Amino acid sequence: MSKVACIITRYRETIDWIEYIAPKVDIFYIYNKGDDIALFKKVNPELNKKIKIIPSPNIGRIDHTIAYHIVNNWDTLEDIIISLPASILMCYAKGSYLSGIFKRIEITRERYRGFFSPRFNKVGPKFNYSIDNYRAEGVCNRNENPFIKSEYPDFQAWKKAIVDDRPMRYVSMRGMFVVCKENINYIKKSIYENILESLSVGDNIENGHFAERIWAHLFRQYSFDTLPPKPDPELDFEVIN
Repeated sequence: MSKVACIITRYRETIDWIEYIAPKVDIFYIYNKGDDIALFKKVNPELNKKIKIIPSPNIGRIDHTIAYHIVNNWDTLEDIIISLPASILMCYAKGSYLSGIFKRIEITRERYRGFFSPRFNKVGPKFNYSIDNYRAEGVCNRNENPFIKSEYPDFQAWKKAIVDDRPMRYVSMRGMFVVCKENINYIKKSIYENILESLSVGDNIENGHFAERIWAHLFRQYSFDTLPPKPDPELDFEVIN
């Protein structure tokens, strides 16, 4: 049976909601980037047995957590990895995304070729991105740290320098997804190390928005290169240019 891990990036949120997916998760890695440890309103002793709390610097947000976890657990990754922000309950959309992930954990490999994201789109050949400023959606996660622009002019320039120059087919958003270990390990470890370094310059950074858009591209390469072609269940999604 596949072993399932969930990595959660937390700043100041309470995360009692993890009980919802706990029956399908073997271990939770809680990367605590905040300055307090009030993770739960009500402690569940049985759930605590599945939790590993990792105090972490407040840099790079969820994408830093993803890259850090992969780099530092490269040889011991669980069979299936779920990535989630602790802010799941801050808006209805994120709650519905969690529900979609929960329903697809066991079928990610067979039905979704090793990667599923509820915010998943095909991208056109001219897809690019940049942002001049950003403020966290959740009030509890806001601080006064200034927005740090990237040293690269846009997403495609960052991608070429940090990741690869392979054409993109898909983009996923919000750092919410399920991915199988073989999809992760198919990509060179050095690429994750490059991403990690790029995200280590602060917490409110343009590079983080670039990294948010790279995971579907990376984690679908395994299925492009090694699995036989078949219809993709996500291909009805809107194309973003």
